[in-house]
Amino acid sequence: MRTRGGRVLTDERILGGGDFAEKVLKEADEKVHYQFTADERRSRIAAVIQEACDQEGINEKELRMGSRRGQISTVRSDIARRLVKEYGIPLAEVARQVGVTTSAISNMLRRDGE
Repeated sequence: MRTRGGRVLTDERILGGGDFAEKVLKEADEKVHYQFTADERRSRIAAVIQEACDQEGINEKELRMGSRRGQISTVRSDIARRLVKEYGIPLAEVARQVGVTTSAISNMLRRDGE
């Protein structure tokens, strides 16, 4: 290929070249595209929590205070799943925002089979 003047896409961080390197770089670009700044993350979390609480008719303050009432626990679980799976928000951040421990969020996601 070099004798013909062709170029192969390479990157010193990737062991391999050509199509493989291109695929890895494309996946990395997609992941970076879905990362949020701190302000964007806070506003996204607030919007998801408010939307879920409004939809289910529960008090947002009660959810954030860690209430264990059945309906609130169900909504909290749905919020946690959505924030972690769809937006990639860290478990610890989700836990702080919905008033439970990081372990509780992990258990919710595990119980849901994800």
